[in-house]
Amino acid sequence: MSDRILLLRNGRIEQEGTPAELYGAPRSLYTAEFMGSNNRIDARVAAVDGERVMLAGEGWQLQAQAREALTAGQQAQAVIRLERVQVADGPGANRLEANLITSMYLGDRWEYLFHCGELRLRAFGNVPRAAGRHWIEFPANDCWAFAQAS
Repeated sequence: MSDRILLLRNGRIEQEGTPAELYGAPRSLYTAEFMGSNNRIDARVAAVDGERVMLAGEGWQLQAQAREALTAGQQAQAVIRLERVQVADGPGANRLEANLITSMYLGDRWEYLFHCGELRLRAFGNVPRAAGRHWIEFPANDCWAFAQAS
């Protein structure tokens, strides 16, 4: 196992760094998708405040960390790792109400499948959960926004 990674895309360097840097701080959608299991959410940039953006979709809004320059009105994609999505007790900042469709036991953790309108979202957890309505939280520092891939 290497302590440094040089990730190439079409013969060009996409990102260089430690495995933890590429996993935890991807600089591009390609890098984010290359490593880890993700939720990928299509959205519109509703507002920009420095490195934070407000993303919007049909009936929802989420704050995310802009990983590249984005402008209001632009189409974007949010990426959040499955292990960063959290099932919460109720409404709050950066939370969506979603319907838990199923829970699958993976041996060391549970994987949940949620539907929120057109969104299909997955999360990991440590306990079985009953199907039905739940709140899921997307920590803004762990939710990354990129320009929509063409």
